[in-house]
Amino acid sequence: MASTPDRHDLYEACTQTPERDVAFLRAIHGGAPRRLGEDFAGGAALSRAWVRRVRGGSAIATDHDPEPLARARGIARLACRVADVRSAAGRCDVIAACNFSVCELHERAQLLAYLRRARARLTRGGIFVADLYGGAAAWRTGTLRERRRLPDGSRVEHAWEQRAADLLSGRVENALHFTVTPPRARPRRLRDAFRYDWRLWSPPELQEALREAGFTATETWSRFEHALDMRGRVLPLRHRRGSELADEWCLFLVGRR
Repeated sequence: MASTPDRHDLYEACTQTPERDVAFLRAIHGGAPRRLGEDFAGGAALSRAWVRRVRGGSAIATDHDPEPLARARGIARLACRVADVRSAAGRCDVIAACNFSVCELHERAQLLAYLRRARARLTRGGIFVADLYGGAAAWRTGTLRERRRLPDGSRVEHAWEQRAADLLSGRVENALHFTVTPPRARPRRLRDAFRYDWRLWSPPELQEALREAGFTATETWSRFEHALDMRGRVLPLRHRRGSELADEWCLFLVGRR
C-alpha cells in the first residue's frame, strides 16, 4: 500500500517558490542582505533556500508549530525557533511574512505589536516584507483547482476552497485539499490538509500600521510580475500609486527601517 503523501511536502511543491522569492527579496532590499528572518515559517522553505542561495547567509525561522519546523532542524546556518512571532528574536536584514501569514493576526492591536517587534529586530536599512491578496474575487466563495507533476512522476491536484467570506469584517475561511495520483497507483486524497481563518488586511491598512509601528517608508511591489535582465537577475516591479489592480491581485508590502 502506498504511503500517505506528506501534506507539508505537497504544500511546498504546489504553493511555494522559495528560490525565486530569495532573489526577489534581495532585489527589493537593494543591498547585500545576509540574514533572513522568516516569520510564520511553517516548514521554513524560504529559510532553507536562503542559506543555499546566499553566500555566507543565515536565517532564523520562527513558527508556533513545531511539527513543520522540524523539517528544517539541523541545517547549517539556519536557526529554528518555536515561538509566537510577536516575541521573535534575532537581528535580521530582511524579515519576511509570506503566504499571507499576517492575515492570521485578526486584530489591529495584534498586527501593530507584531510589526513593532519586527522593526526592532531589523538592522539599519533592513526591510520587512509581507504579501497580501484581494480584489472582488477575494470575496467569492468557491474552489480553484490547479494541477502539476511532481519529480517522482506523481500527478497532484491542489484545490483552494473559500468556504466563507465576510466583507464587513474582512474575515475569510479557506481550506487546501490535495489529490495525489502516483504512477500505476490509485489516487490518494488529503481533504482539509490545511485550514485558514484569515483577516484580509488591505494595502492601505497595512501601510498605515507599518508607519505607526515606526517604519520610515512603505512601498508596494507586484507579487507575480517578476522580470529578468540579460544575466537572469530579478528586476522587481514597483506598483505605483494610481496604477490599476486586477479583479484578483496579489502584492508585496514593504516597510523600510
